[in-house]
Amino acid sequence: MWNVLGWVVVVGLAGVIVTQRLGVTGRAGLAIAQDLLVYLLTTAWVVLVVALFVHRWILAVAAGLLAVYQLALVIPRLTATRVPRWTRGAPRLDLLVANVFIDNKTPAVLARELLGRGADVIVILEWNPEFVRALDASGGRTSFPNRVFDPADQSDYAVGILAKVPLLPESQVRSIGPLRFAQAIVDVGAQPLTIIGLNPTAAVDPGGVENWEEQLDALIAHVPSVTGPLVVAGDLNTTTYRPKVQELLATGLVDAHESLGQGLSTSFKLSADGVLAAPGAVLRLDHALLSEGVRAMSVEDFDGEGSDHVPFVVTLAVKPGDRMQPSPS
Repeated sequence: MWNVLGWVVVVGLAGVIVTQRLGVTGRAGLAIAQDLLVYLLTTAWVVLVVALFVHRWILAVAAGLLAVYQLALVIPRLTATRVPRWTRGAPRLDLLVANVFIDNKTPAVLARELLGRGADVIVILEWNPEFVRALDASGGRTSFPNRVFDPADQSDYAVGILAKVPLLPESQVRSIGPLRFAQAIVDVGAQPLTIIGLNPTAAVDPGGVENWEEQLDALIAHVPSVTGPLVVAGDLNTTTYRPKVQELLATGLVDAHESLGQGLSTSFKLSADGVLAAPGAVLRLDHALLSEGVRAMSVEDFDGEGSDHVPFVVTLAVKPGDRMQPSPS
């Protein structure tokens, strides 16, 4: 019985890995399994130990290979990359990324929390009028007078960007095929920095995986056309283990948390409150992806009162360079 159960676990894990390596997602269950892969692989260690104990050598070898694969996923995400020399004296910008949760029961508390973080730019996911009213009532209009959002977008995936500093004229809400995002272009004193804020469709929505993949394809095609340093920030509704995210990173982007050795940190809770919220955040779905010329110097996650996501603020260094004006693609 144990032998059969062990092989079921091994074959199931191997199947998820194969789909990941082949770039196959397709269904919500598979997408979620790929998101959870690094945690699911922990069961391979259990199979390995038991297989060794009962002398099931072939099963032990198979489970051992899966355990090694987990280490190959985990170790790079726990190892900070080298800080480039150009960051010394480079201009800094504090970027805050927050999914405020459209059904937040305490928007005023979260609004005060975000404003108290002293960020220069805030990317808000699940942008909604109630939260914006609470934000402005707490001084947000004065602190962040420059804004990019679509007042006609009443969806659960609306995005807005707030900035203390002036925004260049190309700052606007944009659509590229199925992908809709807020674009803010900020002069940080080194050269203009493009910040894209977005919230693609969740896998659990009807047709969610298909829509999400089409949106990611549009983003993957768009990123190389952006002139100058770039930050892609938001609730991407995925971990970095899905194949499409690996394609996105292959365009030259790096995950801020992973570059700082915090790649196993988490940002999504199963619920904003109640029993399901008790375990805390279980996966990282909220990201800041940075192009060459942008380096994360530090990142801090914080509570996010009333939301089912954990906001974070990341301090960015922007590489000085030729002051080229970015142009919309």
